[in-house]
Amino acid sequence: MRSPDVIRFLLRAVCFTPLVGVVLLVDWVCAQPPVRRLFTGTLDAAAEALVAGKTIRSQIDMADLKPIWIEHLQSRPDVVVLGSSRMLQIRQDWFQPRILWNLAMPAGDFADAVAIFQQCLETGKHPGLVLLELNPTLTFDEKSHVAPALAPHFRHALLRYGIFPPVFFSGPLTLDTLRWDPRLFARQGPWGVSDTLEPAAYRLHPDGSAEWMGTESGATPDAVEQAAISEMHRLDPEHRRWRTSSQPRWFDRRILLAFLDDLRARAIRVVVVLVPVHPAAFNFYNRQGGYDDTWIRRDMAARGVTVIGSYSPAVAGATRDDFFDDVHVHREVLRRFLREGKIVD
Repeated sequence: MRSPDVIRFLLRAVCFTPLVGVVLLVDWVCAQPPVRRLFTGTLDAAAEALVAGKTIRSQIDMADLKPIWIEHLQSRPDVVVLGSSRMLQIRQDWFQPRILWNLAMPAGDFADAVAIFQQCLETGKHPGLVLLELNPTLTFDEKSHVAPALAPHFRHALLRYGIFPPVFFSGPLTLDTLRWDPRLFARQGPWGVSDTLEPAAYRLHPDGSAEWMGTESGATPDAVEQAAISEMHRLDPEHRRWRTSSQPRWFDRRILLAFLDDLRARAIRVVVVLVPVHPAAFNFYNRQGGYDDTWIRRDMAARGVTVIGSYSPAVAGATRDDFFDDVHVHREVLRRFLREGKIVD
């Protein structure tokens, strides 16, 4: 490159510097607690309704709402549920008189679990028992970041474990605040106190458990199987890897082992839950290398961690009647696993 060209390139780059500085400044200002509370009043109001014992109907991303809910809760849980939507039907009344917080969330993966549990630790609300759902790949490639509300906690956890964050640009350069759902800034947010279900919303209970249209569909086993077969042939590449691979990245596995060691040092019991997959879907994905729990069971046995359930419906004792879609079982199946593992009566 000729010298004049280099100079022109550098001058153009310098012209963008103020813009970058403005973006970083706006992100930093919005992250400050007083300003953030002004922008996220919708989340605070929804969290307060839950704390008051009300069931809400919501379209808010649970990864945005549940961290705010934790901030508003004054009690300390005995049991915490971490995982994806496959764990959302686990309920408080199964554990009476123990207090349960269901911190699972749709599309939640192990990174989300680490982050939201770190928030529990930072707020002094850690439990005595963690129910942890795992997928063999641990994290979902499509998610380049955890949710904005969880991102700082995820970085704190990695630093506490002595693990450098996998993304070089961390801290303010992640622009976490600017990734919030813009609907949250509206005065009238997408939620309300209600027991009803709507196609684009979910029903969230005061214990963090939830239902959505799929849980209440009442579809016949034949219809569920046909939908499962259709779904497995329409997967995008990221979801296909998530369901056809059974090996995590080395970095994610290192985080898992550090997470387990940290909880053991705190005398917090961990029970890993493997939720079965619909028989048609399991046969399809397992032939391609998916849903093999070998490494999970080996690593958990080495640390004395109990594993309940199985990805295999045959091993788990689940039939196609127990599913309402390709990867979600009816809540009775989850409760049976917990009974068999002597977690609940």
